[in-house]
Amino acid sequence: MEETLLKIEKVVIPAVEKRGVDLVDLEYIQEGGYLYVRVFIEKIDGDITLQDCGALSSDIDEAIDALIPHKFFLEVSSPGVERPLKKESDFIRFNGEKIKVSLKHKLNDNKNFEGIIEDFKNEVLYLKIKDMTLEIPFKEIKKANIVFDFSDI
Repeated sequence: MEETLLKIEKVVIPAVEKRGVDLVDLEYIQEGGYLYVRVFIEKIDGDITLQDCGALSSDIDEAIDALIPHKFFLEVSSPGVERPLKKESDFIRFNGEKIKVSLKHKLNDNKNFEGIIEDFKNEVLYLKIKDMTLEIPFKEIKKANIVFDFSDI
């Protein structure tokens, strides 16, 4: 699946750049008995519209279809309010935001943390948790995403 994902990425990246949007995440996964190609996009200076998603889907559908011999579902959408943080630049961009982080290995007897991004530099995330700052090497981050506070609505 990893090899196919790399081929899909080679189709998606130029299409995303042509449309003037940013690729947040790309998945090629099996859930239940179905295969999914999921493309998550955003605009730094605005909201992703249904038209943006539909246009990109049309741009990439045939090319991806040629890569995958099995039936699959193509989904193009925004990453949502609890968007994943994948790249180092994501952690820099969302400095000051509350996030959840899952680690590859335990740190202080825990793999899961929630806190505020205090800083990101030299491949280290500085995560403020209550009265302490935890230093997490970027290479140890398995998964991270924004935590949206629904009580603000």
